[in-house]
Amino acid sequence: MSKLTTKTLSTTSNANGLVILGSNGQYIYPGLAQAIFDDAIFGPRILKRLQRLLVDHPAGLSESGHDWYFGYLVCAYTQTHFGIKNLLNYPSVTKELFSLCLTKLSE
Repeated sequence: MSKLTTKTLSTTSNANGLVILGSNGQYIYPGLAQAIFDDAIFGPRILKRLQRLLVDHPAGLSESGHDWYFGYLVCAYTQTHFGIKNLLNYPSVTKELFSLCLTKLSE
């Protein structure tokens, strides 16, 4: 018999419009990774970073390194667009960015 668990989900946004979902103490940011990936300035930086990583790691990239690969770009984007220096739970965004990059590579 499986145990039923419930999660509390709350939605807020900061003054600049960043949507923040809180679920049991963890924050997630729906659409933020896609916004960064599609941004005219940060999108090309993400792809340039990906290209450099592929050159530096010819054996392949590990999903577990997503926060190291893209963390500084996520923080730079949120500071530039939302005035947030330290985004809580930014690895949720970097993981999604990593996934978007893999999708782009497979096209």
